[in-house]
Amino acid sequence: MKTIEAVKSLKAKFGDVLVSELLFMGETTLEVAKDNLKAILGFLKKNADGGGFEVLMDLTGVDYLEPTKRTKVVYWLHNPENYERIRIVIFAARGESLPTVTDLWEGADWFERELYDLFGIGFDGHPDLKRILMPDDWVGHPLLRDYALTEEPVEFKHGVKPKVPSQIIPHVGRVITSWDSGVTRRSP
Repeated sequence: MKTIEAVKSLKAKFGDVLVSELLFMGETTLEVAKDNLKAILGFLKKNADGGGFEVLMDLTGVDYLEPTKRTKVVYWLHNPENYERIRIVIFAARGESLPTVTDLWEGADWFERELYDLFGIGFDGHPDLKRILMPDDWVGHPLLRDYALTEEPVEFKHGVKPKVPSQIIPHVGRVITSWDSGVTRRSP
């Protein structure tokens, strides 16, 4: 099923479930409400009209501080029959949980654990929601925009000695570009 047909079928079956719909550069992004997330993803995967979006290619997040602190969770779906893709987007407030999709895609297990570990997004019904990249006793979620940028001593396995960024990055004479103003200057 083509993406445009899938969106039409989605609207016909669920009514007005889309918060927003964006078609840009031939790619479709649908923002949905939390209440409808699992039903919409299930419908897109197992569409009875033929060839659904059977592959969860990625599940990732983008954190925002403005206008409110929240994280955009992005489900990238792929249809292996016609190679079309669709993005499903949902915004989660800090501390809010989403329903797990591990029953739809087994591979979502590690994606959801990564989002939990790095962004603090919980997934209700997840079979083993625990940290996957950071140490178990780590406090906080490092990909949140307001996470403190400090140098934390990290203990590695097998006797590996960590490098401290401030000790190995030469600061003198380095070119610093200000993205906001477009001004390039040399550091002191």
